[in-house]
Amino acid sequence: MKKNVYLLLFILVVSTPVSAAVKGTIVLIYDQHNKNEVFTASEMKKDLQSAGYIVNQTAKIHIILTLRDTKEAVGFTLPESESQGYSVRKKGNDWYIIGFDNKGIINGGLDVAENIKLNGLAAVTDIDKKPFIQNRGIKFNIPLDARTPSYTDNGDAGQKNIANMWDMNFWHEFLDEMARDRYNIISIWSLQPFPTLVQVPEYPNASLSDVKKTTVRIFPTSDGVDMSTPITNAHLITLKKMTIAQKIKFWQEVMQYANDRGIDFYLFTWNVFINGLENSGYGFTDKMSDEKTKDYIRKATRTLIKTYPLLKGIGVTSGENMQRQTEDAKEKYMYETYGLGINDALAEDPNRTFKLIHRTHQTDVNIIKNNFAGLNPRCPLEFSFKYSVAHMYSATAPKYIYEQKFLDGIGDSRYFFTVREDSWYNVRGGSDPAFTRAYVENMPRYRNHFEGFYMGPDGYIWGREYISKAPSTPRQLVIKKRWYSFHLMGKLAYDPTIPDSHFVKELKARFPQVNTQKLQTAWAKASQIMPVINRFHNQRSQNDYEWYPEACTSFYGFMTIDKFINRGPQNGEGLIGIPAYGNALLSNQPLTGTTPPQVAENLQNLGNEALALIKGMTGGKDKELQQTLDDIKAMAYLGQYYSKKILGATNKYLSDKATDRTTKINYKNVALENLQAASGKWRQYADEVSVSYIPQYLSRLHIMVDVKAEQTDVDKEVTQLKNAPLEMAPPVPKPLQQLEVVFFKNSNYYFWHLPNLGMVNDFNWSGYKYIVLDVYATTSQKFDFIIHTDRDTLSKKGIQTKPNAWTKIAIPLSVYKNQLAARYKTSGSAPEYLSDVKGLGVFMETPVGYPLIETRAISLVNDAGDAVVIQ
Repeated sequence: MKKNVYLLLFILVVSTPVSAAVKGTIVLIYDQHNKNEVFTASEMKKDLQSAGYIVNQTAKIHIILTLRDTKEAVGFTLPESESQGYSVRKKGNDWYIIGFDNKGIINGGLDVAENIKLNGLAAVTDIDKKPFIQNRGIKFNIPLDARTPSYTDNGDAGQKNIANMWDMNFWHEFLDEMARDRYNIISIWSLQPFPTLVQVPEYPNASLSDVKKTTVRIFPTSDGVDMSTPITNAHLITLKKMTIAQKIKFWQEVMQYANDRGIDFYLFTWNVFINGLENSGYGFTDKMSDEKTKDYIRKATRTLIKTYPLLKGIGVTSGENMQRQTEDAKEKYMYETYGLGINDALAEDPNRTFKLIHRTHQTDVNIIKNNFAGLNPRCPLEFSFKYSVAHMYSATAPKYIYEQKFLDGIGDSRYFFTVREDSWYNVRGGSDPAFTRAYVENMPRYRNHFEGFYMGPDGYIWGREYISKAPSTPRQLVIKKRWYSFHLMGKLAYDPTIPDSHFVKELKARFPQVNTQKLQTAWAKASQIMPVINRFHNQRSQNDYEWYPEACTSFYGFMTIDKFINRGPQNGEGLIGIPAYGNALLSNQPLTGTTPPQVAENLQNLGNEALALIKGMTGGKDKELQQTLDDIKAMAYLGQYYSKKILGATNKYLSDKATDRTTKINYKNVALENLQAASGKWRQYADEVSVSYIPQYLSRLHIMVDVKAEQTDVDKEVTQLKNAPLEMAPPVPKPLQQLEVVFFKNSNYYFWHLPNLGMVNDFNWSGYKYIVLDVYATTSQKFDFIIHTDRDTLSKKGIQTKPNAWTKIAIPLSVYKNQLAARYKTSGSAPEYLSDVKGLGVFMETPVGYPLIETRAISLVNDAGDAVVIQ
């Protein structure tokens, strides 16, 4: 093995005084032809320089990077190890970092250099390490192109990051950061990536040149359907000119760069989608009976594996756009496309190994196994499970895996966890070492078949951030903005024994101007707020579209106190929901567990402690430190808001259920005080967030989220409770299909697909005369009620209702049919019109202030009854 002497020149870094004493001299020796060692050496150089070490040719101390099977490792007693493991040994004045493999060298080199930077060379000792969790990955929903979108491309983050996906500088920066944080898997996720990534010989016209985005808003279903449509494709602009050959070369280079940093590359798909193939001329459809589409996916899979030798595996989802088929039919399709495609590729290359990860989302493990029995043995069939549903920052040991009996079904198969992080999109949360350590330590290792995890959101893109009001140039990577939370998850998943004191020292190296013990504790306290909230407000709030806690909202609108009452806590966490607590209190019955007032007290205390710890701290000229302090304040205020909201919801429930008038009034008055206090805390939270961030349109919520605008929702709860009559009988349940939206300058249009309104089979409206709905508006401003069909957008303009009251309105469907008649020169009464309704929308052209509109009880009728007919 040829070793190269890497001369480390003493270079002072920012915050190191010019007069700093030299701590010593070091020579670093590594194999200059080994790209993993080259990367490791370059990273070690930075840390050693910042620690004050200098190198010359005659230095007496050497650090040698090597592998177990080399002459440099001879003579050392080494324990059994595994991939990514390493040993550190001293011989004379020399230190040897001995990797089990190249990935072990990377981990060992980075650990040793970091130890020297934080504690000095004297802190280095003989040590043996191996990964606690073998695979530590990132889940990246990748916005490749408007024509081949991912699951979240309709959000602002998706659209704005398309160009970055084709910028090699982005991937260098991103993958370097991943390696520093000890991640070793990158998984990119796309609905239908093949037209952008491969040239299939049998289908030469099924590839896409150039990189494009659309200039119109995308309105997909919650399953990703309609992420790319004729309308979006009619409004494309070119971001970058590239041939398919250039695209392939680009991704080959990205995969090589990842490989040089010990990072394996995976590609995941949802099914069945034909995005990017609509204009290929082959007549592809998304019907599972379409043999041509099946043949294309099979051959595209084979071509993908052949085109990218460094691709480690494919992950597949037999769901989203396959829902109307039997489980057996879906898995038969998946095997005859992806399974046979993998077999074809491995048959052509007898030395190639591969991996297929089959998600257990919307399918059955045993049926998967039966259908994939013929998969080439050089491609193991493995599984993945959505471990925390959409909110990893909830329980440290979620019970979903046991409730769904996942481990009982997989038998001897190996498995991954999909770790979804859809709680923090704005601020720097997730920064509590104790939570992260417990989370990784609690991951079930069934029969030692646990492979690892890949972590990421579905409602956001971890590319570059586009919400900062003080952005850097180029825009900062999300993985760098939230460096601490990523760092904690990656490093503690590799070694959960790292103590909190180590991270305090890391913060000190980054922010030397403040008391970093206090900073670390404050950041941890603020980060603990989100898991407390997500554990308490959990039932029917586990998915990303059901619950976005940073904004107290969902796809269905603002999370009111009634929803906090009715959506119970997470199973297995010892938490008592509001109804159980209220009923026990009113009947003087004993309870075991953590009560809602105790949850509220915990949230209040966490906020208080975080604010007290950073009181007086300032970032000065350090923009990152100031932004971090601002984010900690925002998290603290958010926790205090939820504290008061939970108390308000609890006291409202007690008022509703109390049987005498005096008790009802007392509880109602306390609930009002709670909600008024909550309103003040939300205002503080919104002010803090708005100083740093602009509103953004979120993909899974299908709305522009502006926490400042949501003050209207928050204050509405106070007004409604204040004006609500005391009811001696239980209140009437609210109608289903209840939605509420707030209009403002950046968000004046909202849209919902019919299935998401509970109108699963109501696509044909041609036989009805009216759409009837209840409307509550906080304004007399006029709004439009919009119907979307497969081909048209139709609008009833200028609707106005009485402010601050529920009004049942009936809109004649003839309004929309007449628009079609004028548009297509046919009779407006033709029954075929409105036979393909897809969704509904509301629009307010120039909203003044933050007007709110709430709708409920949507129905189709032929008799308007007592509803106000809107002419």
